[in-house]
Amino acid sequence: MDLNQFIEWQKQDMNRMVTIEIGVRGNIRKIQVWAYDYKLKVGQIVQSVDEIDLEAKKAEQEKAEYERLRKKFEEKNQLYHKEETK
Repeated sequence: MDLNQFIEWQKQDMNRMVTIEIGVRGNIRKIQVWAYDYKLKVGQIVQSVDEIDLEAKKAEQEKAEYERLRKKFEEKNQLYHKEETK
């Protein structure tokens, strides 16, 4: 894993942050890289710069939120219409 690539990725946009944690679990050394964008307000754990796709991660989160809200308000709308028909 070339950690210098993460430095270069961060330098491309000052809204970006990279956190690197190095630790040991059992006998295995573990490196965890967290890439985050303050403008998008989203991050992801990656093993290489090529894996970073924060725009797709943001779109995935927004779609999940849209579906949650759609379901919530459709249920309320159905309850409202049931009350009207009584």
